[in-house]
Amino acid sequence: MIQLAEIQGYGPSLFAVAGRRVVRLTEADAAVLQRLLSRCDDYFEMLEGRPAGPTAALEQLRDAPGGCLPDDIVHLGILGRDGELLGLIGALRHHCRPDQWYLGFLLLDPAWRGRGVGSTAYWAFQQWAAAQGAQSIVLAVLKDNERAHRFWRSLGFGDPRSYPVRQIGLKRHILIEYEKNLVG
Repeated sequence: MIQLAEIQGYGPSLFAVAGRRVVRLTEADAAVLQRLLSRCDDYFEMLEGRPAGPTAALEQLRDAPGGCLPDDIVHLGILGRDGELLGLIGALRHHCRPDQWYLGFLLLDPAWRGRGVGSTAYWAFQQWAAAQGAQSIVLAVLKDNERAHRFWRSLGFGDPRSYPVRQIGLKRHILIEYEKNLVG
């Protein structure tokens, strides 16, 4: 269970998802994020062929393509009413163009999946990103993850592009990239 001291350590709410605060995460929040990632072992088994490692949160918080500015990396935590981390949204501003964002993560605690929180979280994120200047959002889905393909297409993502096989952890995957234009 999250202690009150950890709840008070979060910064201001950037937006809300289903009445829950969404805050920017920093390395100081690694322990809280690590607990969420550990509850999401099913995702890491599918992606990497193994559970989230003991340093997965710090690796996630520090992961950035070369040449990125620190403000371009966005890690957002969806907080439960008691401050428990229910979800992670990870994005990169200025992906290939100044107005394009890359959505790298929308990860929910298994107890919160299948309740509409994922789509609610995405719509709130999209509105927030658009207010920050995003005109399109790009994301990639594992070719074999049909549930994710259906989810993202239902939210208006299209123009799929396939990329060559890539090693991720212990597994090899083909990624399918989708894009959604937010204007016009």
